[in-house]
Amino acid sequence: MNTKLVSEWKLPKTLATKLNISDNQQENYDALLIDAIDCFLSNRKATNSIASLLYTGFSKVESLLTAERWVCLDRDIFFDKKAKGFWMLTSELDDLDRIDYGTELIFVEEEIKKKINDPLNEWSIPNKEELLCLTRLSHAPFKVLKGRPRVTGDICLYGNMDKCQAFDTDDDRLSEGSAGKIVPFLAYEKSDVSARSLFITLIENGFILNQYKDDVALKALIKIFHYNNDDVYPSYKMDALDSLARAVNEKITTPLLFEEKIRADLSPYHQKIIEDTDLGHWSLWQDELDTSEMEAVPLPKKLVARDPKSSINEGVVAIDFGTKSTVVAYQKDNVNIHPMRIGTGDLSKDIAAHHYENPTIMEFVNLNAFLTAYHQKENKPDTRWCDLTISHTAQNSLQGSESSKFNTFLDALKQWAGDKNRNLKVVGQHGKIIDLPPFLSLSDGDFNPIEIYAYYLGLYINNLNNGIFMDYILSFPVTYEVAIRDKIIHSFRNGLKKSLPAELGKETIDSISVKKGASEPAAYALTALQAYHIEPEGDERVFYSVFDFGGGTTDFDFGIYREPTDKKDRRRFDYVIEHFGAGGDKFLGGENLLELLAFEVFKKNKNSLLEQGIQFEKHPERDAFAGSEQLLSRSQEARTNTKQLCIALRPYWEEHDDFSFDASGELQVTLTDVNGVQHSAFGLQIDEQELNAILSSRIERGVENFFDALRLAFSNRQHMLSDISNVKIFLAGNASQSSFVRALFDKHIALQHQEMGLAEGESRFELFQPLGVDSQDLEKPTGKTGVAFGLIESREGGRIKVIDHNVNDDDIRFKYYLGENRKKKFKPIIERDVSFNQWIDFTFADYQTFEIFYTDQPSTSTGQVAISDTSIKKKVIKLDTTDDDALVFIRVVSPTAIEYVIANEDDIHNDIYLNEINRIEL
Repeated sequence: MNTKLVSEWKLPKTLATKLNISDNQQENYDALLIDAIDCFLSNRKATNSIASLLYTGFSKVESLLTAERWVCLDRDIFFDKKAKGFWMLTSELDDLDRIDYGTELIFVEEEIKKKINDPLNEWSIPNKEELLCLTRLSHAPFKVLKGRPRVTGDICLYGNMDKCQAFDTDDDRLSEGSAGKIVPFLAYEKSDVSARSLFITLIENGFILNQYKDDVALKALIKIFHYNNDDVYPSYKMDALDSLARAVNEKITTPLLFEEKIRADLSPYHQKIIEDTDLGHWSLWQDELDTSEMEAVPLPKKLVARDPKSSINEGVVAIDFGTKSTVVAYQKDNVNIHPMRIGTGDLSKDIAAHHYENPTIMEFVNLNAFLTAYHQKENKPDTRWCDLTISHTAQNSLQGSESSKFNTFLDALKQWAGDKNRNLKVVGQHGKIIDLPPFLSLSDGDFNPIEIYAYYLGLYINNLNNGIFMDYILSFPVTYEVAIRDKIIHSFRNGLKKSLPAELGKETIDSISVKKGASEPAAYALTALQAYHIEPEGDERVFYSVFDFGGGTTDFDFGIYREPTDKKDRRRFDYVIEHFGAGGDKFLGGENLLELLAFEVFKKNKNSLLEQGIQFEKHPERDAFAGSEQLLSRSQEARTNTKQLCIALRPYWEEHDDFSFDASGELQVTLTDVNGVQHSAFGLQIDEQELNAILSSRIERGVENFFDALRLAFSNRQHMLSDISNVKIFLAGNASQSSFVRALFDKHIALQHQEMGLAEGESRFELFQPLGVDSQDLEKPTGKTGVAFGLIESREGGRIKVIDHNVNDDDIRFKYYLGENRKKKFKPIIERDVSFNQWIDFTFADYQTFEIFYTDQPSTSTGQVAISDTSIKKKVIKLDTTDDDALVFIRVVSPTAIEYVIANEDDIHNDIYLNEINRIEL
């Protein structure tokens, strides 16, 4: 490790000035203090060292100050947000005698002063309204008896004008008394009870939170605030300047130790990292930076700088960028592959399986602040986690949010990227709105959520805990066009570059590599083949298939696993994986199934929803229904309602052991009406058998599509299923753990065997459960993390060669089947394996209007699927000319586009047409 000791830190001049305390500042101490408080309360950047220390102290205790009611302070003091004041509930006050009704209030306050040695605060007793806040308590951070604090006794004093009166605070009495005990109370005199205002009040009053009563920085703040008060703590004046000097030291070290805490909610670095010569901090290593315009800040003591180049790992990172969650795996200086915890800030917690699955979601809080910081620096900008969050934090925030905030979350990141026609609206909670075009239309410099998401992933990957990685591999669905893949690669490269420290130097940063890996199902197949110890020998060919049932979609992949045959390949590679068939079901995913169930439950309860003005979203695979005009909407409230019901149904779909529907057949959910009013515990009638039937029917349709796609894939490669002795079927994705999946595959494997005429006990298919189902080893690949492992195994330079017949030199294959409506069924005319730019006669040109039906479902290739199936879409074409003797010819020109023209059959191959060529984007 290349480290060195440094005695100064060069920073931009404005920042360096803030870190220094001049003699003039000491002379104008009061002005410095006032400026610090104003800076802190208005949440501006720190303008002096006291303000910096305020931010440091506040970052430690902020979460405690936002408690719903009670804030626990030292000396048995409790701030009560309901009473809006401080209670002193110490047992040391037990010996204060009961005081009679009508005693002068000034006498009571004298008694309190004798007992409580607090030169900063004038304690008194509450008024009756305040005292009532200490009654009928159920949950409190102190011992409670009969609904009131045990230490207060039953009858307590309260102030009324300049006299005191007594009140019985026991739950079963609550009445006036003749004499009572003192409960010291200090009113909170500000109207603002925000966390920042309360923090300043605590310091002004000399209070420290109980959890931090020994914290040096917080004690220093109290000393600094009372520097000029000789009557308070005399010793404070002697060491206040010393405390301020220590604050400067902390201002220097805090950014170094807390920088990733502020940016990405990662655990702060330990102090040892800037003191131990075997460790060191990248930010102190400035050899590669242009510091000519910077100013040196002397360090109170020499700190350890580490050359970030010495932290570069000889390894590779695989990123499985998923619809619902993203998985990262890495390989360093040996062949072992490990998953990486992403989106979990506190790495000291026990490892859990969900730590390896980072929810693909973003929360936009203060977009203006984030973007300003993001664009100010090329590398490691001073962005703040509180302005824009991702992952588990954003997911948890979404589940507890109001409908008005729904648009401030983005959980359709990958869907937006994969849809060439989809616009996106990004909304910040502070009012900033950004309208984005389809992903492919973005230019460099535009706000790019995928780049931002990659930046955050980079912060979790590249830090002083993990070191730095310069080589990355990304997976893609089999259906993503090359242009989309390239754009995502470019976005990820920009975001990952942004996460690297500038101290690496521009040349090194620009050398970062982000490459396309194997498709998601093919990468998983490779992991599964190795995990199940399936190794072909000699001329043996292993035929495999993958049913990747994820959160958003289901992908299919088919191929062969074999030993290399070419002489050069035999030396370079151990195995070859050749995948030649691909397909999928874009609406069969765990989250889509939940939304389908939610739609059906809402539809079943339409009458009660109409009465309350509650709306929900239309599911893409369902049509409108009678009475749905006032029920189906894309409003924030409708989307929130769908999301809330999905959350409530998730334990049922995921088959949690401890979940069952109420015997009454009712599920209670909080729903929001069109006016934004929440209806808590809204009862929805549930029929579990109907839900089971919906799930079974929709998953079975996906299984049918899988076997149709398998048949087509192998036949297109001249492999007849009847000639193949064994096909491995690997289930992948978290949704494949559903009991419905295994049962339906067993059913359809039996049907396939029946069609083949196999004898009883003979089998051509071998079904494998998702990896990791029965494993307790969290570092082993699972049905979800297996893709990331496979990306590394199939990397360039590895021992596995990947041949992808699904992607040619230009792009992936055509995505659709084109056909016509024949006797209420879809009749395919142009199939997915069609060659590009090849004219095919589609219909006669004798009528001005004709219809093109299209779908991506492999089951439609049989010609037996009803034309009314919701997966089949229609385009109505109007010809600009007609000809009784001519034909309409269609050719595929891209994975999602076709062209049509009118021509005579003898002329089409000579490029002689009767009209202009027209293009249609499907």
